[in-house]
Amino acid sequence: MSYSEDLKYHYNLYQLLLFHLQNKELEKFFGLIEDNIKKVHSLFQTVFKTFLKDKGKIINDLQLSYSNAKLEATNNLIKRNAFGFRNFENFKKRIFIALNIKKERTKFVLSRA
Repeated sequence: MSYSEDLKYHYNLYQLLLFHLQNKELEKFFGLIEDNIKKVHSLFQTVFKTFLKDKGKIINDLQLSYSNAKLEATNNLIKRNAFGFRNFENFKKRIFIALNIKKERTKFVLSRA
């Protein structure tokens, strides 16, 4: 970094943004973006514009403790196991094995209306 002041500036800015994001200091994080958006390289400008466009989503993500990561992981596991099965019952059993489910949790009852 001693060879390039531009690289040093961008690296320090990145580290400061990362620090504010990890500490959930959202006002400082977005303030830093708004103050530096005109001064940075065009690649940073693109990222900063995306952050500002999705500001509400980023704030919600950091303030709320909800995540769909487990659901997404389960969906990916099911997709990977889906190939090659023609029989739905065999496919369902394979998914239960992959998810380490001992037996089916719910029994569906058809009503006779």
